[in-house]
Amino acid sequence: MISDLNSINELNKVEFIQKLGWVYEHSPWIAERSWEYKPFISLDDLKQKMEVVVQNASLSEQLQLIKSHPDLAARIDMAEASVKEQSAAGLNSLSPDEYEEFHALNNQYKEKFGFPFIFAVRGSDKTVIKAEMKRRIGLDQANELKEAIKQIHLIASHRLSDFIN
Repeated sequence: MISDLNSINELNKVEFIQKLGWVYEHSPWIAERSWEYKPFISLDDLKQKMEVVVQNASLSEQLQLIKSHPDLAARIDMAEASVKEQSAAGLNSLSPDEYEEFHALNNQYKEKFGFPFIFAVRGSDKTVIKAEMKRRIGLDQANELKEAIKQIHLIASHRLSDFIN
């Protein structure tokens, strides 16, 4: 954890990537490119500049970013931050039937869109998440790509807020 933004602004590029490369799931390239926008005048400024990096990335890079996220409620190895976030939403304690339903919804979603369902689970529970999965399966590809990126930014925003206080 870093106590203030000045500490972030003082980091060299390698240190910056080491400290913030995890914020966007398995995508340190976002921190690497964001470093070029220093100095950051506020936490919101840092968040916005990281979002700009993602928005300016190629479609291929954006899809790779989305695909770097684990399925919700998956029983696989995932980044520590994802484990904590999913656990807090109750996704680590699903009944066998609930797990099968999430697994089926994840598969249906991935078959339609070609990438995993992304949802910033903080403050939600399994009922809300499941309803959102069902709703978003009905979206078209372009709108769902935008929604996935929006959710990724929200996840990163929470992580940055927790990390820089």
